[in-house]
Amino acid sequence: MMLFLCLSVTCIFLSGCWDRIELEQRGFVIGVAIDEGSEPADPEYKGSAQTFKVTFQVVIPAGLKQMSQQGGTLSGQTYFNVSFEGKSMQAIIAKMSTQTSRMPFFEHLKLIVVSEKVAKTKYGFANVLDFFLRNNDARRNVSIMIAKGAASKVFEITPEGEKGPVMFIQSISKHKQSISMVAETRIGDIHEYLLKNESFDLEKVTAVNKDVSLIGAAVMDANKNNLVGFLNETETQGLNLIKPKINGGALEVKMGDSLVVFEIERIERKIQADTTELKPIRFHIHVSIEGRISETFERIDFLEQDPIDEIQKKVKEEVVSIIQKTISKTQNEYKKDVLGMGAYLKQNKPKVWNKVKNNWDTETNYFSKSEISVTSTVKIRRIGSVNKTEKRNDGQ
Repeated sequence: MMLFLCLSVTCIFLSGCWDRIELEQRGFVIGVAIDEGSEPADPEYKGSAQTFKVTFQVVIPAGLKQMSQQGGTLSGQTYFNVSFEGKSMQAIIAKMSTQTSRMPFFEHLKLIVVSEKVAKTKYGFANVLDFFLRNNDARRNVSIMIAKGAASKVFEITPEGEKGPVMFIQSISKHKQSISMVAETRIGDIHEYLLKNESFDLEKVTAVNKDVSLIGAAVMDANKNNLVGFLNETETQGLNLIKPKINGGALEVKMGDSLVVFEIERIERKIQADTTELKPIRFHIHVSIEGRISETFERIDFLEQDPIDEIQKKVKEEVVSIIQKTISKTQNEYKKDVLGMGAYLKQNKPKVWNKVKNNWDTETNYFSKSEISVTSTVKIRRIGSVNKTEKRNDGQ
């Protein structure tokens, strides 16, 4: 009897995994691409009618293990894509569970790509992200991108020597040496933007044939939770010169009939605001850049100060011109503050911010009515290993 009681008490402290799923039964989803379904969004936002087509990229652990054992050579399939359609993410995932042999598992999710069509619909972007924000398996560091065109096309690229499209895109996204693409944006950051009604920029991804490009940026309106439009390569460079997220990259300037490439090594930004009047608020942005000459096609003697001064002047003019194009696009066309001017007021002039925050880039739109001036200083720190470009045969 005592033995029976001891065993019974012991059983109380034993824990069981009631929801355990065997490893081979799990579908490790690393990427999700969300497109418009067969029932597009209603302009008046009848949200219950809209459908989504969702493509899941699922890794095959055995294929990755085989690749690792063979020294990085792809000899077996490492992933597969599967698509389903429905009105909600939960319904789509339930459908996936009934039509595949693997239960979808999101703990290793790395990337969510939303098509521009879905992102432009009223609340479509926020609706599809809601599931991942509430899901305990999905982590807050999942990257979010907006696709120019169909999101599913991004998962159809075939990068050579890579484990799969999602991992390939992730590796490109983490590069910090290009001012032509914006910094990686995570779902946790976006949640904060949406809660604060603060407009923001997102990574733009474009599938071109079997290749992919991350050049450019998507401009998001947090008030309406949708995509406003895209910034091109030059406008994205200007955005990065203003915002302190990427501090590297290269700028090309003309010297004579040839090019000189200035490689950015350090950027410092300083913003000032004159809030004497609210219409307009006057901002001044000063950008200080240091870098080196990484390449030149012009015959220049860098031991002379004059050509160095001339290059610095041309780089400064290029920096100001690029930033002004970005300001013009965001203020006059999109009327959305992705430059961080509102964030500056909130941090440095809270009393002024409290007066304008409800109409900062909506309705009255103090942002679009603001005056923003730009200046820059450029310093060449290094000229490379040679002081003079070799002479070339012009055929003369």
